[in-house]
Amino acid sequence: MNHTGQDIDPHVVAITGASSGIGWELARKLAADGAHVALIARRAERLSQLEAQITATGGVARAFPCDLTDTAAIESLPDRIGEALGAPHVLVNNAGRGAHGAFEAVDLATHHQVLTINLDSVIACTHAFVPQMLARGKGQIVFVSSVLARLPAPEHAVYAASKWGVSGFAESLSYELGPRGVEVVLVEPGLVRSEFAAQASTPLARYRRVPSKSSAQAADEVHWAMRRNARHHIADRVVASLIGVKRHWPRFFRMIFAVAYRRVKRQQP
Repeated sequence: MNHTGQDIDPHVVAITGASSGIGWELARKLAADGAHVALIARRAERLSQLEAQITATGGVARAFPCDLTDTAAIESLPDRIGEALGAPHVLVNNAGRGAHGAFEAVDLATHHQVLTINLDSVIACTHAFVPQMLARGKGQIVFVSSVLARLPAPEHAVYAASKWGVSGFAESLSYELGPRGVEVVLVEPGLVRSEFAAQASTPLARYRRVPSKSSAQAADEVHWAMRRNARHHIADRVVASLIGVKRHWPRFFRMIFAVAYRRVKRQQP
C-alpha cells in the first residue's frame, strides 16, 4: 500500500464493537488492506459471521468475544490476540451504546450502562493495550467519539457526556503518548444510520431533518483518519461548520439550535 501515516497492513488491528455498524464495516476495510483483524464485541455469533466473511474473501480475522463491562476480560485481550494473531499494533475504541429520551425518563441504570460502555470500557481497553505499544515504541490508538462531544444533545445528555469524556481523554493522551511513538487518532462522526441508533431508539425523524451517513460511509471516515494519523477529524463538514458557529457566536448558535430542536420535536410521532 502507498499511503502516509500509520501503516495498517500487515499489522494486527483490534476493533471493539465489531459486531455491527461502523466496527463491522471498518473491519472489512482493514482486512481488505491486508491487516489481521481482531474482532471484539459481546455477540459471539455476529463476530463469527464477520470472521467467516473476511476469511472467505482471503482476509485474516479472528473473533474475540468479550464483555466490555468486565475489566478482567478486557485485560486478557492483548495476550489472547497476541497468541492468535500476533501483538496488536492498533486499537480502535469503537464500542458504544446510547439511550434516547428525556433525562428524567431514562432509568438511572441505563445511564450508568451508557457511561460504562462509552467511557469506562474505553479507558480500560486503552490501559490494557498501551503497555505493549510503548514497549515497542510504536502503535496507534483510535477513538470513535461523536460530534455530540462538541454540540448540544437534548434527549441524549448522558451519551453526550460520555463522548465529551472520550474526546477529552483522547486529546490528553495524544500529548502524553505521541512523543513515545504511540499515535492517537480521534474521529467524531455525525448521525449514523445504523443498528446502534436503532437500539438507542433514535427517532426516524432525526434522519429526515439532520444530515446522516451510513455505517459504511462513517467507517470510510475512520479509515481515512487512521491512514493519515489525523489527531482530530470531525467526519461531517456541515457539523464542523456548526461547531465553528457555536465557538465564535455562542448566543446566535443557541437561538438557532433551539428553533431547530423544536422543529425536530414537532416531526416526531
